[in-house]
Amino acid sequence: MMKIGTMIALTIAILALAGCGGESGGPANIYIAYEADSDRTITMAVGDELQVILAENPTTGYVWSVITNDEEVLSQTEEPSYVVESEAIGAGGERTFTFRAVAPGTSALQLINSRSWETAVTPARTFSLIVEVAE
Repeated sequence: MMKIGTMIALTIAILALAGCGGESGGPANIYIAYEADSDRTITMAVGDELQVILAENPTTGYVWSVITNDEEVLSQTEEPSYVVESEAIGAGGERTFTFRAVAPGTSALQLINSRSWETAVTPARTFSLIVEVAE
């Protein structure tokens, strides 16, 4: 769960970036989705960015991975990043997946939290969004 201070800092950063103006080549809008947003539908425009931020503790072997996504509509822009919550041994953190809306259409984005070596078991957690991209 995101702490209030982190939410305020993120809001300030987004507002500061929005006020920069100019042709930076960055996304027009940035949408942020958390685990609580699973099973929702969001509508974006071509060029917008989506960040999916999910709690994870890779020291347990459970990691998030994308299992379904239409890359022709919603392209993953970089390798997922991970930020640990504390310096404590075994501490969890947050994994962030970043996507860019690249063409009009619909993508059923699905991620699972599982251990890579356990292929015949149900994932510990799942996350899904329907992403509709308009022109």
